[in-house]
Amino acid sequence: MGDTVLSYPTIQQLKGCFPKSHLAILIPKYLVDLWKTFPYVDEIIPFQKKGGLGSIWEDLSLGQSLKERNFDLAVILPRSFRSAFLIYMARIPIRIGYRDEGRSLFLTHGVRRTRELLHGHRIHYYQNLLGPFGKKVEIPSPRIFLREEDRKWASRMLRELGILEEQPLIGMNPGATFGLAKCWYPDRFGELGKRLADKWQTRILLFGKEEERPIVYEILRHVGAKGIDLTGKTNLLQLAALLERCKLLVTNDTGTMHVATAVGTHVVALFGSTPSLATGPWGNGHVVIKKDVACSPCWKRVCPTDHQCMELITVDEVEEVVDGKLREFNDKP
Repeated sequence: MGDTVLSYPTIQQLKGCFPKSHLAILIPKYLVDLWKTFPYVDEIIPFQKKGGLGSIWEDLSLGQSLKERNFDLAVILPRSFRSAFLIYMARIPIRIGYRDEGRSLFLTHGVRRTRELLHGHRIHYYQNLLGPFGKKVEIPSPRIFLREEDRKWASRMLRELGILEEQPLIGMNPGATFGLAKCWYPDRFGELGKRLADKWQTRILLFGKEEERPIVYEILRHVGAKGIDLTGKTNLLQLAALLERCKLLVTNDTGTMHVATAVGTHVVALFGSTPSLATGPWGNGHVVIKKDVACSPCWKRVCPTDHQCMELITVDEVEEVVDGKLREFNDKP
């Protein structure tokens, strides 16, 4: 989800390079909603992402289908071997992508992946693939284009939850797809939520996937009735519409973090096992909290030692940052 949002500027720029083109996006089915309202894409081609032997037959079938469409050019954003091989099987004449990971044979225009690119922000990483076109333009910020129906759904949902129109909302996303090493502790999210709810008379919206509900239950033990469990209860555009209504989002390094920034919501992001310079929130007004420990970033799914990168982030520290952001909002006319 996060990679999708971070690819928006590149797709927008690609359309700008070829304004009269028919631009199709090939995307896993579960991410389709994030492209439905994106105005720079003319067609969405969904596919089912499988593993094992099933993926081979799927790739052959999808490759043949794309071949029959007679596309002229493909820009391959993922760096996986499979993504480059799939486009090669489609016999698209011009195939642009990073040439590492044994992919050079499948590309007509292989782009070198430098150390600087790997350590820079993902937005620059994707945007660099447009280098063969020779056009340097200002990078737009990622933006999710919400429909009126999405905003109306969010208003209706909040009313049904008993939330008043003027009541301030703070979002929390305590899980992370990549693994537990990225996650701050549920009891600390819970204590933070309790303090913020009492101090600012706010409601805490808890976001996440269905399987992250046990984490949310732990947080609700602290927050009580002022917390609202929304895990697994929204599609992606509904999630975006609810995030737009939040004053801010307190989050681990997650896709939800990038969705929040793309609807204009400020985030307080807690980083440990991943580098904020590469995957941090894009834009102004966001705050990253991280500790400079020797093993961070490690990119591990589960911490093999003492999880100091998250252990050293205290509730008091995060509360102080959130308080500062909320006071900043209240001081604005």
